[in-house]
Amino acid sequence: MLEEGILSLELPYRDPLDVRAFSFGIDAKGKVLGKGADPSTLERSLCVVAGIRGDEILQTLVCALLVERLEKMERSKALVPGCLTRVIPCANPASMGIGRRFWPLDKTDINRMFPGSPEGETTRRIAAGLFAQVSGFSYGVHLSSFYLEGDFIPHVRVMHGPGERANHGADFCLPYVTHYEPGSFDTTTLHYNWRLHGTEAYSFYTRKTTVADEVIAREAVQSLLRFMSARGLTRQQFHGGHRTFELAERALVPVHVPVGGVCCPVVRVGDVVGRGQLLATVRDLLCGHVTARVVAPCDGVVFYHARTPLVNERTLAFQIVPDDADEVKATLA
Repeated sequence: MLEEGILSLELPYRDPLDVRAFSFGIDAKGKVLGKGADPSTLERSLCVVAGIRGDEILQTLVCALLVERLEKMERSKALVPGCLTRVIPCANPASMGIGRRFWPLDKTDINRMFPGSPEGETTRRIAAGLFAQVSGFSYGVHLSSFYLEGDFIPHVRVMHGPGERANHGADFCLPYVTHYEPGSFDTTTLHYNWRLHGTEAYSFYTRKTTVADEVIAREAVQSLLRFMSARGLTRQQFHGGHRTFELAERALVPVHVPVGGVCCPVVRVGDVVGRGQLLATVRDLLCGHVTARVVAPCDGVVFYHARTPLVNERTLAFQIVPDDADEVKATLA
């Protein structure tokens, strides 16, 4: 294993920003990184990035456990020689250190700054320095969090944008691979720029974000290792996982609350629900009366539910994968 600082930036009022990367690989002579192997002789195969936003605790934990696992695999020569794997557990330690989701000085989102600029504002310089270190890999996985606050079924997202168009998302063996067309606001994300520059990119979504749940984290590590095994980056086989179902994100059925109040869900992510089944009740914040019942508009599986207890009228509370598989598949680009 080779640990190195890939980005350092002086900050006012705080310690410098120091982003660390962990690289793994075995050369043709059997030497490992950090003990004689030259990184420049290895093919850039896989890069895994997490912690671009400061509240992505679980995603950073996933990478930390992945580093621990890859170090053991490298030592036992379970990695395929000639392949370089790089893991960046926390790309924004400054925000994570003070519990802020976005950049603490101006509240900008670094994942809306790629490919960045060495001469730009602070977050653009961070994005440029980071992108220089993660470019040129065959595969890129961003352990990300969604703009909607809530819990998801574990899945990977695949963008139908420019550049690299291959899709091996099913190799993660997660329940779903979702496909989406990028909007203008997606063009400055890591995912978009990875694909634009020839990397087969995936956004990986765990069930939760702001918690340190080791059980969920280890499940995600196994999924990443299954992907590595399927892509020929390790000799070791990893069993288990799910039969993956692919669907377009526009096929997800949204469920909104009709009135504001306290939303009390009665189902969880992954539950199978039927049309008309109760999903949540909305209660008056002051007197506790039930002011609305939120019911499923179709048969399907709960894909997402909001975690915010206080909701406004028309707040998105759930997304459901409808049971009509033929209809869902037909919406794929």
